Amino acid sequence: MQNLKTINKRKMPFVEKGALAILKKNLNKKFFPTDDFSKITECNYIILTLGTPVDEGMNPDYSQINSAVESILPYLKKKQSLILRSTVSPGTTEYVKHLLEEKKNFVIGKDFFLAFCPERIAEGKAIEEIPTIPQIIGGVDRKSTLKVLELFNKIGVECLITDDRSAELAKLFTNMYRYISFAMANEFMVIASSNHRDIYHIIDLVNRNYKRGGLALPGLTAGPCLFKDGFFLVNDLPFVDLISTSWKVNEAIPLFLVGKIKERMKLNGKKAVVLGLAFKANIDDTRESLSYKVKKAFERARANVSLHDPFVSGFDQDVYQVLEGADVIFVATNHAAYSELDLVKIKKVVNKRCLICDIWNVFKTDRIIFNINSLYNNKHTISDKEERIDHEIEL
Repeated sequence: MQNLKTINKRKMPFVEKGALAILKKNLNKKFFPTDDFSKITECNYIILTLGTPVDEGMNPDYSQINSAVESILPYLKKKQSLILRSTVSPGTTEYVKHLLEEKKNFVIGKDFFLAFCPERIAEGKAIEEIPTIPQIIGGVDRKSTLKVLELFNKIGVECLITDDRSAELAKLFTNMYRYISFAMANEFMVIASSNHRDIYHIIDLVNRNYKRGGLALPGLTAGPCLFKDGFFLVNDLPFVDLISTSWKVNEAIPLFLVGKIKERMKLNGKKAVVLGLAFKANIDDTRESLSYKVKKAFERARANVSLHDPFVSGFDQDVYQVLEGADVIFVATNHAAYSELDLVKIKKVVNKRCLICDIWNVFKTDRIIFNINSLYNNKHTISDKEERIDHEIEL
């Protein structure tokens, strides 16, 4: 495994703030990365971080979990505890319980222990958040819960005790609450556009100093969890439409935005630059990123597409070179590096009529699609209320 080789070279295979120093300090002292499953016999706790993908019909796919359980079965012994950590469909922990009882003849809760303890940290902020975020512990029985509680008590984190199914649902509800909130923000953006008004200005009107505000900001909403988790909840329920509709809204936003660009510019033969490939800011994880849907939409319009991301190997070249001659700039990921770009330098290298699509409001114009001339000295041209009322409304 390439990641294992990278770790053993004292390098991090992905972006995680603060992790490199910990790796260098503990590698081959307290931390021994290996693909030798026999080492499981030396452990009291085994943690599986494999999730449940969805198949082509958006149904839960247990193949990764089946494979992992089959691989570790020969090395499991009595009194060990198995913890499922990644987001899974409801009932997965119980499914694993039956696998262990059938294939290993364990009595779960007596001679082997099993729990679902969802990961709740934000990707890229694990070191910061692990000690501070309460840990949900969902054992399949009381003894399993208490056994796993012993492990997390050593970390000193607050622990919330429940059953395995409730823990599975809690993780899914957390993700879907965020996903639905983003879908609402994106739909409001579409409605504001149809009324020729700026969504960022309206959200500011709603939220500023108002205790019942709290509207989320629009953006491209995806990733390996948010993209699929809703289907775990509605797969066998015919009347739960809110989650399905949210998926439709969020997945449609890239095509909607490219369509708005096409209303203002013929894209055939034009150079379009997509800034950001990761599914969220300041990480290098591109799984289920909507940036690639943006890329395909531009390509279908016969534009020439260039990609850039400061965290993704192969696409981390000089951003100003990538932007040279651009007719369209699409900010797909709100990396902090993009908010620090020299806008005067950008104006010099792109075409004079270059359009910018900035759904994240990285450039602080409070508009989503606008001409490059709206940028000046890292500040937008709308400086007060009178100008906002009088200026030509853009999406």
